[in-house]
Amino acid sequence: MKPAVRRILCALATVLLATTVLSGTASAASASATNLTVLSFNIWQQGSHGGIDAVVREIRASGANVVALSETGGGATEAIAGALGWQHTEPGWDVDVISALPIEETDWESWNDTGARAIAAKIAGVWVYSIHLDYTKYGPYNACFDKDSVATILADETNRRRQAEQIAAWTGSSAAILAGDLNSPSHQDWTAATAATHCGYTVSWPTTTAFTDKGFTDSYRRLLPDPAANPGNTWSPVVKDNNGRPEPQDRIDYVFYRGGSITPTSTRTVGGGSGWPSDHLAVVTSFTVS
Repeated sequence: MKPAVRRILCALATVLLATTVLSGTASAASASATNLTVLSFNIWQQGSHGGIDAVVREIRASGANVVALSETGGGATEAIAGALGWQHTEPGWDVDVISALPIEETDWESWNDTGARAIAAKIAGVWVYSIHLDYTKYGPYNACFDKDSVATILADETNRRRQAEQIAAWTGSSAAILAGDLNSPSHQDWTAATAATHCGYTVSWPTTTAFTDKGFTDSYRRLLPDPAANPGNTWSPVVKDNNGRPEPQDRIDYVFYRGGSITPTSTRTVGGGSGWPSDHLAVVTSFTVS
């Protein structure tokens, strides 16, 4: 074989070997990544308005493999997880996590001064938190019905803000996913550009800010950043009238995440229509966890 031909063949072999190694590395990295598809789902008074079977049906249809439940209790969590064949956190807290993947650890905390509580499950090495915040003094009513000043609106958010700050501090700084019904709109939604759809108000809602200040990112707004084009309202597919006044429609259910090992890949609201068993829409986000 001529030296020149030998050199060409050796070069081609080197390129093929490098390509094979890189492809194998990429395949290994892909194989090591875990998909967490997390659903934030308020099941409306323990699933009593549509039935546990309907809740189970909608969880299956969502494609989620982890669900942050709120308004649980009365055996609802055990019944839902049992029907799915999933694991669950210790029930009875009003919030629970159920998972098709193994739950490695669990934790919980409550704060008597504000009534805040949170429950967490470690899944694929990531803590997943389920939370449900105070529903009283609902901010959009202050704005749309009472026409309060922004200062008054923010003052009435004090307990909800403190709940969010307590929970956010408790999560520490590690990679995490946090989901639930916050009973508050987002500071990313009530902007000058969307004021016309929010009774003329611009409000930097402190509840969502409490989580972003602790490094969390709102997965829905990360992937769908324009609140005018994609409002993502979750309250309410059922309540449209409030004593003869239009019920404010808002995004109050969330899936947040924190940490460079967690990457959101898709998000959407879930639900509505005949047979939907909640007074909220749910929201689901898929993540890759490396």
